[in-house]
Amino acid sequence: MKKTFLVFVIILVVMLIININFPLKKQDIYGKYINKNFDNPVCCVEAPHIADTLTLYENKTFESNFYGVGTYKLCNGINPEIELYYKDFDQSAVYKTYFSNEVFKNPKIMLNADLNHYYEKLNNQ
Repeated sequence: MKKTFLVFVIILVVMLIININFPLKKQDIYGKYINKNFDNPVCCVEAPHIADTLTLYENKTFESNFYGVGTYKLCNGINPEIELYYKDFDQSAVYKTYFSNEVFKNPKIMLNADLNHYYEKLNNQ
């Protein structure tokens, strides 16, 4: 009985570790991200449904073929959220989303979690 319970606890802990979002350090946030799974049906016009690279710079600016050049703000330091500020048809626009940082995976900026649409950070960037 005790061995069965111990095995259950170990499996539960491993499952939690694999599926949990770990905190990101600021230096882990900066760099280039590649748009993934963008060929799903268009669900939101604010997210790119084309191949795109998003580059986040340390000075709180970003570049992207889809969003252009803009600024960003990070919120909630432990599991960061990000707000992208850019121009859309000469009007100010903002896109709010969050980071995913699972063990053994590159950090992601989630665009639509239900459709698994995200920007994935390139290694060593």
